Amino acid sequence: MPLSRSSQSGPRAVLPSNSSNQRLERVRAYLARLPLTHARGIAYGSVGRRAFGMASDTDLLVLSDDLPPTVRERIDPLGDHRTGLAEIDAIGWTEAEWQRRLSENEPFAALIQREGIAVERCGLTGK
Repeated sequence: MPLSRSSQSGPRAVLPSNSSNQRLERVRAYLARLPLTHARGIAYGSVGRRAFGMASDTDLLVLSDDLPPTVRERIDPLGDHRTGLAEIDAIGWTEAEWQRRLSENEPFAALIQREGIAVERCGLTGK
């Protein structure tokens, strides 16, 4: 497995491209477990950039209008369905919250939009 150097964390493994596909399949499996009528995800961070290592988590934004109304109420439903998928670190926003954050040029939303990989329960929707 080739290695690349990172000035902050020392050497790290650069995984083959099929490992990105495996991560995205795990995201699809997680989305399928959620008790939501409709949900889509955006994998961002090192997985979105396809620059993750073996110990990297998978940062995931879950978008669904079926989420509870407050962020505090969303924590348990998103966390309870990670059995066997502990590397997934999910946050949840409604579609309206996502669109509002984008329209307000919120830096975090812009970062997710720029580097994220959109994932539907049934398939990859692109970048």
